[in-house]
Amino acid sequence: MIRQRIEAQGYPPSLREIAAHFQMVGTRGAEKHLIALEKKGYIRKGRGARALEVVGQKYSRPLPILGKVAAGQPMLAEENRLGNLMVDPSIARCDDAFLLKVKGESMIDAGILDGDLVLVKPQPDAESGEIVVAMVEGEATVKRLIKKRGQVVLQPENPAFFPIVMTGRNGTLQIIGKVVGLIRLNV
Repeated sequence: MIRQRIEAQGYPPSLREIAAHFQMVGTRGAEKHLIALEKKGYIRKGRGARALEVVGQKYSRPLPILGKVAAGQPMLAEENRLGNLMVDPSIARCDDAFLLKVKGESMIDAGILDGDLVLVKPQPDAESGEIVVAMVEGEATVKRLIKKRGQVVLQPENPAFFPIVMTGRNGTLQIIGKVVGLIRLNV
């Protein structure tokens, strides 16, 4: 039960949750079971309500790689799944997070290189200064979002590229999500 909860939620169950799962009247029974499991070497308890670790167990969860995103000029978003990458649950705390493979060099000064995987938290808006994945006229790109004086600028982090300036008159912009992490596989 502890292992399943950690894999599903990314953190262990509380004493109350353990007691409820096994239909115990109070938490004392759950506490005694945890003490016995710790003595037998199956778990390690720490300080705090959820400080449990299954000994020798490495957890991972699959994150879908949903396609490629341009770090340069916007390109057609390929919504075809490229597969999954197994990651530690602490990396992706959001259930609907996904990965996109970066194609291009417009974000190299932000440390995002061609071939990197960006971890995206889906959300329809972002704060000025955050790095986002955006759809511009139906094409996806990764850029820094800058909001100023009635316009939105998708700012590259490479001086060789020009910003994409959106005013309400020159096209449609949709924020797909905020970039919350980066995975570099080819070191």
